[in-house]
Amino acid sequence: MRVMIIGAGMGGLTLAQALRGAGIDVVVHERDQAVESTGGYRLHLDERACRILRRHLAPGHYQALLASSAGLKAFARFAVADHRMRLLFQEPRDGASETLMIGRIPLRRLLAHGLGEALRLGSEFTGYRTNPDGTLTVSFADGCTEEADLLVGADGVGSRVAAALAGRPTSVPVGASGIAARTPLTADLRPLVPELLAVGPALAFGPGGAGLFLSVHDPGSGSMVDPAACAEVAPIIEEPALIWGLLAPDRAFPDRPRDLDGAGLIRLTDRLLRGWSTPVRALVRAADPAATAYFRFHAAATDTDLTPWPAGAVTALGDAVHAMPPTGGMAAATAIRDADVLAEELIQVRDGTSTIPLAVHRFQIRMAGYAPAAVRVSMRPLGWVNRMASPLGTQAARLALPALASATRLGRTLAGARGA
Repeated sequence: MRVMIIGAGMGGLTLAQALRGAGIDVVVHERDQAVESTGGYRLHLDERACRILRRHLAPGHYQALLASSAGLKAFARFAVADHRMRLLFQEPRDGASETLMIGRIPLRRLLAHGLGEALRLGSEFTGYRTNPDGTLTVSFADGCTEEADLLVGADGVGSRVAAALAGRPTSVPVGASGIAARTPLTADLRPLVPELLAVGPALAFGPGGAGLFLSVHDPGSGSMVDPAACAEVAPIIEEPALIWGLLAPDRAFPDRPRDLDGAGLIRLTDRLLRGWSTPVRALVRAADPAATAYFRFHAAATDTDLTPWPAGAVTALGDAVHAMPPTGGMAAATAIRDADVLAEELIQVRDGTSTIPLAVHRFQIRMAGYAPAAVRVSMRPLGWVNRMASPLGTQAARLALPALASATRLGRTLAGARGA
């Protein structure tokens, strides 16, 4: 059995590692010329995703992943704030659960580690055909073709594999977009970081429908494993930075936001945050233009079949099937879960207790049991943004957000008095 994966994202690379570990022939084709050529900033991997990676990676390999991530104190809680960075409410995190906050580039590089010739960079998928014996001939932009028994589309939003299967795109724009960036945390800028970010990320909302995600990313200040202890696989330690992401309805952006360079996107963000916390706006203006990008959010329709095609020798996983905005912090973890489920089913094919069509069928049924919920959770913050974008919502936000912040502070004060 030969499995061909299109796309070296988190789901595709996890599947490749799992199948190689099980002795299954696998190859990954990725159109990027280098593993480092990827968008995105920092990813959250939940306890389930961590268990999956621990199981499929060698101990020294997983240790390097831990050493490359921020420590547990980086996500002791998740906070919701108003545009003045006043805490509205918070959700404490379970300190006993292993979760990771890791940069997208370090995670992608580490998941690609050890794949060798099984990872084909600069290889762009263009199509496939099914042969009379049920195998596939897969075509690439350079004119080459390869044979496979199973083709897996892990090529993200706008997946060519999934679109060919479904006969249509598998996700649609959700009416909101984002600008994300990295602000280097120099000695001059650190004092501007809101105090509420000391123990975890925050999502702030303000009048006009703008939202802002903020998180301090500093693996070097306390990773989960001492990088010096990594002898087998070298960790990848990123420089300290404030990761921020603007959320706003599409109508808040100019007609062609993709035409703006990094500096232009920073200026646009600053305008959309007019009236927000002065230190936060200063941090936004200090962002690295080269690390600033515009993203249009897409999502799959959760009220329809995510995989509307017969189970056979072609399937897809991750954002190719169940695209979701980054506002839930669940996309990478869900793709990793997909990879684990599909690998489990394919191991049964290896053992002769299943077939490829049956394995694909079972994978797609199992994925339908958890992926729609992740999409729905990720969509909720965008619902808040859209509600506050209307004139009535803006007026209500101006009145309600300060009151909510005051009530939260009063509640903490009273709770402290009762505990004294």
